[in-house]
Amino acid sequence: MISPTISNDEDVARVLFYPSFFTEDDNPLVSEGVLSPTAFKLQILKSGDAESSISVLRTMVDSFSHDMAKLSPRQPMDFKYGYALLNVGEVRNVTVPTTRKVEVSVEYSNSKRLLSHSEILLKLDGDLVTALNEPMEVIRFRKKLARIASRRIIKL
Repeated sequence: MISPTISNDEDVARVLFYPSFFTEDDNPLVSEGVLSPTAFKLQILKSGDAESSISVLRTMVDSFSHDMAKLSPRQPMDFKYGYALLNVGEVRNVTVPTTRKVEVSVEYSNSKRLLSHSEILLKLDGDLVTALNEPMEVIRFRKKLARIASRRIIKL
């Protein structure tokens, strides 16, 4: 049985798709570019629903690799590049300059299709951020996540 509690010591993985999640880099030795904050952008789904969380996978769950293999890119020109490891405690402690109350949580989603699926959620003044509302704090939050994730990228 998978514990629904995610400890600060755990790592979660964000699956990365190239080129959508990367920006070009002028350095010819880095042909893939660098991780972009768009890797953490909430999207409007084909159904019209607005995402309200950033999907990640719990690496300590046995089905992690199997679940990652099930994920495919949303953009036709993308391919699965690899994944970035993020420490849960570090994600929960991300701060952004603002006068608003910022709450970051990492929660297990209990998905039947992807057993390791979890979510990073951001609330501003108690309101859950969705793809329909992206104030400056959200842009700063995505930039900080991209910096954290850039330190531990595993290429497939």
